[in-house]
Amino acid sequence: MAMVTVEWKGNMLFEGRDSDNRPVIMDASAIYGGNNEGVRPMELLLISLAGCTGIEVGHALNKMRVPFTEFKIKADAVRREEIPQIFTEINVEYTVNGEAVTLEKFVRAFELGAVKYCSVANMLKAASHINYCFLVNGEHHAYPLATAST
Repeated sequence: MAMVTVEWKGNMLFEGRDSDNRPVIMDASAIYGGNNEGVRPMELLLISLAGCTGIEVGHALNKMRVPFTEFKIKADAVRREEIPQIFTEINVEYTVNGEAVTLEKFVRAFELGAVKYCSVANMLKAASHINYCFLVNGEHHAYPLATAST
């Protein structure tokens, strides 16, 4: 069972701790009375999505014995105007490089790791549309991949 604690540290600053007592600092922007001394909770949600899919895809690539020299994930999101300002659209871009990395191998690892096994992605897709794209050895691809028309 996952268990975290979050403790107020003054003003709008909170310290979260995971089940192994590792800290994460969260703060509000100045408009909400914060001092910009920590991660915003909604940005932390995007970090969680990128981290979860990265771990799962990296694990799949390792199991497939596909070494990589670079693996980076960027995520951004659009929030609706109405309160609560949930994410309505999330964009995730994966950059992966390595001699053994092909688009086909990366997509297979992505579909297993991010689409099937990542709990964060599967929770978020119930509330938000998630767009994915890949930069594999410098070549850009949108997901799902375009198929040749017959």
